[in-house]
Amino acid sequence: MITRWIHRKGHDRLLIFFNGWGMDGRVADFLQAGTPESFSRDVLLCYDYHSTVIPRDVLDRIAGYRERTLVAWSLGVWAAYEAGLEGIDRALAINGTLTPVSREEGIPPEIFRATLDNYTEKSRERFMRRMCGSSAFFERFLEIAPKRTVSDQKEELASILQNVMQAKSGVSRSWRYTHAFIGKRDTIFPAKAQEYAWRGLEPLVAEDMPHFPFFAFSSWPEVCACMEK
Repeated sequence: MITRWIHRKGHDRLLIFFNGWGMDGRVADFLQAGTPESFSRDVLLCYDYHSTVIPRDVLDRIAGYRERTLVAWSLGVWAAYEAGLEGIDRALAINGTLTPVSREEGIPPEIFRATLDNYTEKSRERFMRRMCGSSAFFERFLEIAPKRTVSDQKEELASILQNVMQAKSGVSRSWRYTHAFIGKRDTIFPAKAQEYAWRGLEPLVAEDMPHFPFFAFSSWPEVCACMEK
């Protein structure tokens, strides 16, 4: 896993952002650019789930904060839960679940496998268009699209699938997701599967939101506000 400090000014509250599969830091930079200086949290980005392990020194720094809030999107929802984090006070899952390869609570296994097996430059563009939900959003997304190769993204997805299949069930965690946000127009993680997965949380639902959610927000405070509703 790659971690990068997006904003680090010595605040005693931390926001940890787990990006989706295949991403890099550009989405986080986009949200940070719209965030006012008055936002009194440091921000840590996590992405690239070839491994779900956060470096020990980063975990030690995380432990030093008085308050830890987590926001995770897509496959980052699963990755965050596997990362060895402790002491998370609030956690928001956006368009993702803890069982990402699942017919009932995630992406159907045959679709996940087909995405991996057939991932090419051409299929990546098709995937991003589906993720964005419209041509207009796709054109906007291209301005902040990840600068990663197809082969690197495919290797990451293969690692995720392997780790999901090998995961031990019933492993306890010291924290749970406290909030979920579901886009009804999500064609990657089906909305019905998300609703079933988060049936105990009374999730927020956005009728017009596709899988990529961040054009509905312009800053970290707007994302965090989802945990105050």
